[in-house]
Amino acid sequence: MRNWSVCLILLTVVVACASQQQLFNRYDNFNADAIMQNERILLAYYKCVMEKGPCTKDGKNFKRVLPETLQTACGRCSPKQKTVVRKMLMGIRTKSELRFTELLDKYDPNSVNREALYNFLLTGN
Repeated sequence: MRNWSVCLILLTVVVACASQQQLFNRYDNFNADAIMQNERILLAYYKCVMEKGPCTKDGKNFKRVLPETLQTACGRCSPKQKTVVRKMLMGIRTKSELRFTELLDKYDPNSVNREALYNFLLTGN
């Protein structure tokens, strides 16, 4: 009985880790350029992650991964994801420095990772 419990716990951990990685990988082919070109859609995503408006399914997923993404400067991101995240953050910053700052203040209120995040935005690494 004890062996079954240990196996069940291990299986649960493996499945949880695999599904979390899979959810994160689903945005490898996200079209950031289309979002950046549409001010209305970009504002909707911004309002979602800032909890100032409703969220789509994609918006909810972005809001879920955004804290870790900002805190680690996209440390667990694939190369494609880094491109998408960088485009989105740079687009928000270009269109509104105030919104960009509000976003960072919400998800990195103590400015713990600002230097690494700005470096990521400049270099993509």
